[in-house]
Amino acid sequence: MNGEIETVKNAFGIKVKRCCASCQHKSIDYEGVRICNLLGLKVQHKFKCSSWQMSYGLQKAGNAQGVVRHFVTRQVVIE
Repeated sequence: MNGEIETVKNAFGIKVKRCCASCQHKSIDYEGVRICNLLGLKVQHKFKCSSWQMSYGLQKAGNAQGVVRHFVTRQVVIE
């Protein structure tokens, strides 16, 4: 089921590409290879299947409940 990558919107209107890279069921093995937990196959980031589900982090993207922190650096001059 490969082909053109579709985009869908989450609940907050953020566009998400519908592919393995944004799927809830992906995992990375110890060698750094992407594996689909449902199919048990090694897959590329562009792979898509009928059981795609948006990952939890991308479902919450855009809800504006994050905290912005300003980091201040201080410079100490020793004379």
